[in-house]
Amino acid sequence: MTNRKAQAGFSSVELIVVAAVMSILMVMVAESMRTLAGVRGEQRASFALGDVSDRVARKLTADVEFAARVFSADATDQKLLTSLELGVDLIASGCRLPKLTSHGAFLPDTPGSLETGNALFVARRGEKLELGGEEGPRSRVQTYEFCVTAPMTGDGGLDLVRFVSDPLLDYAALMDLGDESSRREALRELHEDGLRFAWDPAASSEDTLWSITESGELEPLAAGRKLPCVEDESWSRPFSERRMRIASNGDATKHPAPLYARPVGAFPGGFELKLDGADQGKLLLLRMVVEADSPQGRSVRTEVQRVLATQG
Repeated sequence: MTNRKAQAGFSSVELIVVAAVMSILMVMVAESMRTLAGVRGEQRASFALGDVSDRVARKLTADVEFAARVFSADATDQKLLTSLELGVDLIASGCRLPKLTSHGAFLPDTPGSLETGNALFVARRGEKLELGGEEGPRSRVQTYEFCVTAPMTGDGGLDLVRFVSDPLLDYAALMDLGDESSRREALRELHEDGLRFAWDPAASSEDTLWSITESGELEPLAAGRKLPCVEDESWSRPFSERRMRIASNGDATKHPAPLYARPVGAFPGGFELKLDGADQGKLLLLRMVVEADSPQGRSVRTEVQRVLATQG
């Protein structure tokens, strides 16, 4: 008899089963890799959001810390805002200043109340100028600039835009510059150097802004004349250039926008300001919700809150 050796190997049915199992395993591995890549992409987007948002919050904090005044939605401050070149347009766009409250806490707006704002308007202290003759006494005069930061819609969505005014000098310090002749001479020199405006922080009514004339006089800012402002291009629009944006109004289970205000149109978006306390002891709540799209197209949000003490 002829001995036949057993044939080694898989049958066709076994090969089909193995191929099917391998295909399923490859699909599962590929899906796991995609999920892991998506999680990592969202984590990177979230870290980037947090980093940029924190840097923006620090810049806003510096504005408040160096501010001689944080303005609120009372009539005098509103009028001062409209004295800036951008003020009327800013209000017309739906932005508003926070109302000063005395709740002792930061509370959501009740129906009909307009306490939350989304425009930060401060008088930031600048350098002190030393004025006076070479032989006579010299005085140091405080300078200020008005800074306004508010959300505005651009190509990439809502972003923060910051405007700064021409520099202003302290009105009371100018009035203390020696006798009338010395004061006029100092004011003429200031005018020649391009310093044309003064602000009276102590004034509580009409004449808070003054113009420095070519002849060395201080005159109330003429009706209809606006204080020049320009966009601070070194600071403005910090999110859109990084494909981020201030969150728009809308429901969200995490980091809702808004949280305190009652939305009206585009107001307030994910930038809210609350002001509580007394004139000389106010606390400012800054809340900012920023979002971006992950590489997988999912929206990622982060939130920054700061409670800041103000000096005026």
